[in-house]
Amino acid sequence: MDLKIIKTEVEHKAYLTEVERLAAEDPEPGTPDGDRLELLAKLVEDYEKERFRFARPDPVAAIKFRMEEKGLKQKDLVAIMGGKNRVSEVLSGKRQLTLAMVRALSEELHIPIDLLIQESSPSEDDEDEYDSMDEARIPIAHILRSGQFPEHEATMLTTSAIVQRYLKPKHGPLYLKQTITYGATPSTNKTNLKMWVGRVRELAHQTKRKRGVWRPGTLNEEFLTYVARFSWSETGPRLAQQFLAEKGIALVILPHYPQTKLDGAAMQDQEGAPVIGLTIRHDRLDNFWFTLLHELVHTWKHLPELGLAITDEEVDKAHDGDDAKEAEANRLARDAFIPRAQWTRSEAYLRPSHESIQELANRLHISPAIVAGRLRHEKSRYAAFGRLVGNRQVRKLFPEITWS
Repeated sequence: MDLKIIKTEVEHKAYLTEVERLAAEDPEPGTPDGDRLELLAKLVEDYEKERFRFARPDPVAAIKFRMEEKGLKQKDLVAIMGGKNRVSEVLSGKRQLTLAMVRALSEELHIPIDLLIQESSPSEDDEDEYDSMDEARIPIAHILRSGQFPEHEATMLTTSAIVQRYLKPKHGPLYLKQTITYGATPSTNKTNLKMWVGRVRELAHQTKRKRGVWRPGTLNEEFLTYVARFSWSETGPRLAQQFLAEKGIALVILPHYPQTKLDGAAMQDQEGAPVIGLTIRHDRLDNFWFTLLHELVHTWKHLPELGLAITDEEVDKAHDGDDAKEAEANRLARDAFIPRAQWTRSEAYLRPSHESIQELANRLHISPAIVAGRLRHEKSRYAAFGRLVGNRQVRKLFPEITWS
């Protein structure tokens, strides 16, 4: 395939397929495949930025947001806008702002003038609104085509509905004000992270009656080791999901949203029970198992202290020095699979080979993908043992999910 600027949805899908194929092989940066993957990802990102662009907040939405932020009522704008009727007509979309109103609103409410001089759209209850807190795009086109919502619900899924459902604290229990993200970069779309967290909690709530009762104190090192042993089975991810449900812990699989490199998250549902969300961004067994145990450690050790949600971007690239709590999650997750003392003395570590990897996996009753993945990470040999890390072995266990 000769690479060029993407102009059609057919080309977009073909490039996505090629990205997925190359990503599964984990080519090293600087190699021909590594350079090709980087270029493909850039072309896809540029196309999606242009194809799925959404407007900025219109003047009415900007005014209403500032009113909500400052706790203002319509009567508080009377002096600023020159009369009760003017306030009512502007906020209902029946009157355009005058230059005098724009200047007054900008000075008194500190709303940027460039937001106020745009053409307003009618402001009715069912009209689109935008989350102007960070003015990020809401990927509604991506969500609609992802199959994450039933068809009858998807037809009513407007940008305004998404804002009210996931991004506005006064409209329901799905919004989480306190979310700590490890591994975020300036390019991370924080709005998309919030939406993903809200949707995970929503899906977890829908399975509430199918789960056991959560009992605080359930999580400990022995529990982690028990979950790790499920990796021995070919259907281990599904078995782990069922086991966690029996213990009152929801494991929700939800693909990541655009402009995030989210691998997983730990959070609480509306009643305080644990919820683990995984994206399976990398369709590999080693990544699935390490991310799951990593989030279980956050649930056990850090959720009560840090807040209602902890999200992790690029878990498999995290380093122990990034943060003390991340380092603890990494250490306990690794030790649940392979205790450090056994690891550094094993033939798999000292003289890595397919045979030594399989021997250690057999002895510990875990998947060889975990041993191979740890070697690749610790020795920075990401192209090694590619046949052992379980490429394309996770998503197929969740056929109910629409994978892009």
